[in-house]
Amino acid sequence: MGNMVTFEREGDVGVLMLNDAPLNLFGEELMADLARAVDEALASGCRAAVVCAAGPHFSGGANVAIFQGRSAQSAKEMFAAYLPVIHKMEEAPFPFVAAVQGLCLAAGLELALACDMIFAAQSARFSQVEALIGATTFLGGAQRLANRCGDARAREVVYTADIYDAATFERWNIVNRIVPDEILFAETLAFARSLAEGPARAHAVTKKMLHRFCDAGLRAADEVVLSDSVALFETEDMQGGVARILEKGGAKRARYGKKQFAGR
Repeated sequence: MGNMVTFEREGDVGVLMLNDAPLNLFGEELMADLARAVDEALASGCRAAVVCAAGPHFSGGANVAIFQGRSAQSAKEMFAAYLPVIHKMEEAPFPFVAAVQGLCLAAGLELALACDMIFAAQSARFSQVEALIGATTFLGGAQRLANRCGDARAREVVYTADIYDAATFERWNIVNRIVPDEILFAETLAFARSLAEGPARAHAVTKKMLHRFCDAGLRAADEVVLSDSVALFETEDMQGGVARILEKGGAKRARYGKKQFAGR
């Protein structure tokens, strides 16, 4: 196995790092390592995960050499193997948070969009550049952009292949927060830790409900209330949380902590 993507635990937070600086280009080896790292995260019992990158850039996108001379059937087989990695991240029972610095292009942006939230450094620059080589997004970038910022903005980003700064993507609701470069990882890790200390089972249901909404609309998401959300009533997390509110009178919001929320 290679080490283009590494996985480590930071307490209850898993850290997946692209480790092929300076551009962290996506090719067959990096994708195989990413698939392995995602599987490690899913098997690790972590309660949240950070996706980050070594070097000055999150990712310059794909190594286009892997596209040269490839047939449509061969491309179909390649992306049929790659897309499930994105799906596993989206279906994971815990949140992923991307920490993005420098260039975040094409497949790199699609990886960030597979995360629940994106924290961007002030240096971050984003683009779906596929149109420059006569292509479109192959890892779901167009549709995942549309989920965040609407189809009109998604068309603009993909059709033009323009480069956008972090402030623009924050304004368009693609990026959640902008932080100084020097504290990007620390801020993202601290946020992920706050999620990990929260009600993990409730977060998992919220994630499932929102993905069902994005896939099939309001009524389908409402079905998750009856199939999954109601099960939270029988968890120690929810009953303990209700007891704390009643005991404290609800006047002050309790801070997350593992003693409060231990369920998975």
